[in-house]
Amino acid sequence: MFLKKTQIAPARVSGLLTAAEAAARAIPPAFPLDATVAVNPFLGQTGEDLATAAARLARTSGAPVTRARSDYAARVSAGDIAEADLEAALAAAPWAGKPADLAGLKAALATESPAPRALPTVADLAAEASGTDWPGVIARCFGLWAGGHFDRGQALWTPAPGKPAYAAWRDWATNDLTPEIAGLSGFCAHVAAAPDVAERAILRASERLSLTEAAAETAYHRLLMDIGGWAQHARWMLWQAELDCASDTTLGELLAVRLIWEEALLARHPEVADRWQTTVAAHAAPLVPSSDQVIDAILQDAAERAHQRRLAETLAGPATRSERPALQAAFCIDVRSEVFRRALEAQDPGIETIGFAGFFGLPLAHRPSGSDEALAHLPALLKPALVSNSHAAPEAEEAMRISARATRAWGRFRQAAVSSFAFVEAAGPAYGVKLVGDALGLGAKPAAPQPMPKIEGGLDAAQKAATAASVLRAMSMTAGHARVILRTMAEQQDHPGMVRRWRTTPTRAPITAAPAAGRRARSRPGLSPPC
Repeated sequence: MFLKKTQIAPARVSGLLTAAEAAARAIPPAFPLDATVAVNPFLGQTGEDLATAAARLARTSGAPVTRARSDYAARVSAGDIAEADLEAALAAAPWAGKPADLAGLKAALATESPAPRALPTVADLAAEASGTDWPGVIARCFGLWAGGHFDRGQALWTPAPGKPAYAAWRDWATNDLTPEIAGLSGFCAHVAAAPDVAERAILRASERLSLTEAAAETAYHRLLMDIGGWAQHARWMLWQAELDCASDTTLGELLAVRLIWEEALLARHPEVADRWQTTVAAHAAPLVPSSDQVIDAILQDAAERAHQRRLAETLAGPATRSERPALQAAFCIDVRSEVFRRALEAQDPGIETIGFAGFFGLPLAHRPSGSDEALAHLPALLKPALVSNSHAAPEAEEAMRISARATRAWGRFRQAAVSSFAFVEAAGPAYGVKLVGDALGLGAKPAAPQPMPKIEGGLDAAQKAATAASVLRAMSMTAGHARVILRTMAEQQDHPGMVRRWRTTPTRAPITAAPAAGRRARSRPGLSPPC
């Protein structure tokens, strides 16, 4: 079922879909555990000042962006935040509603700012009207489907594998009776009658919800925040696609899903229509920070100025080494490395250690033995430029692939929904001996050593020298090198930890595009794993 073009004006279509795109960009990505990184939760608001971002997130999530004022007041009383910091922050504040002077700002420290409260969704209003926890019902139904759809190989089987998110959800929701049992009668038929394209579903739901173009962006943002981590996972999928100069529509499809819930609940509970129109009007209002949000932003700025001032004092006049160190050892920036760094430096005053992300400068993706799947071994925010593999000779590689497939098929057979009970009944007693042996560690075979990694296509001498030079430049090791430089890596399950070692000649010429003449860079064979 497609929406006729004449039903919505073209300019309005463009405005609503642009608002949907902006709302999607306002969501920060959440990286999976195998590549997790600390992502700025305000990544989508980097183009706004702090007070405006506070107003936006108060409207869409009810989340504060600054600490409690009592924390700032305590730091002012302790002298951590000086009056000069407060004065500088107040003078730099661009907002019209800021306190008139320093006395007014300090007086505001005595009162706590009100807690932000997100604007309600139709589900929130329907829950108040009916007594049914519709946000909870949506979270359970949506989470159950999303857990299977976004599975990354852990589940034995998933619903509608390979289908886009919106199409897969429609297949699921037309057969899921949970909403109807909870009281949303006709929901399956409502989903079946929905447009079969996510963009058209967004447009139809926006019409039925009376969302204006001015209200759409923060209303959409509010719904995406309502599904939390699933929206952030979809934002990560878009992030990854854009690294390859592509795109991904999953986040927009999740917005369409959430809007279909909203229009169904509004049709089921027309008594909340007036309150919903009030909410739409609040979404349409300009994003203007309140006086409390302005004060909190100024206090946060003062706290940051105080921290920067103390940090600058700490870093002023760094100690200089008068003689060449005997050894320089670069360790991964990991708390587990600190004990090794301290212990090594304690051995001799001529030993110098450096903290560094060991995978920087080596933009690698690696294909393990028996697999064509390339695993990125570099920061999750970057795209690998080199690919390595540990593949053996073609005959041995094919044998490993067949063995891996057989092992996987046998494991799936044992754990499948149909065969698992029959397997236990038939093979349970025979497996008793194996279980006892496994528990005692008997008969365990050591892991077969994998072939040494190699760069696909190889690197010539100039490329190797340039790579080594870029790594040293990234470590700020452009002069004053020790005779021996160690670069250590954290140990990984699939690649043993190793130490890269460069021996340098006494020259102290700076690193340029390639190592300077007279310096030679040598390392043990193999590739470094990521930290």
